[in-house]
Amino acid sequence: MAVLDFTELHLETELLWNEISVGDCVMLDADLYESNTFKLHKYQPYEVLAKVHCMAPEPSRLIVESDITGEFINLHPALLCSYQSSPHPVSHS
Repeated sequence: MAVLDFTELHLETELLWNEISVGDCVMLDADLYESNTFKLHKYQPYEVLAKVHCMAPEPSRLIVESDITGEFINLHPALLCSYQSSPHPVSHS
């Protein structure tokens, strides 16, 4: 079993971040808690509302809305178990 170092992990998550578009749906591998508060369900599709690109060592993030609290949540791509492209791409006018 290969062990990923930080550089490889960062590169893999950046590649995944680049593949996902605003409007796509993402799912988490496990329930998400922040400060002991339940924020997102595992295996629940969440629409990507925005993407934040950061420079290393800060990870780029995806923004989704919590169906539990209604707040916007920053997701690191490494937390995802899958994603699905939107059948209707987001267009800006």
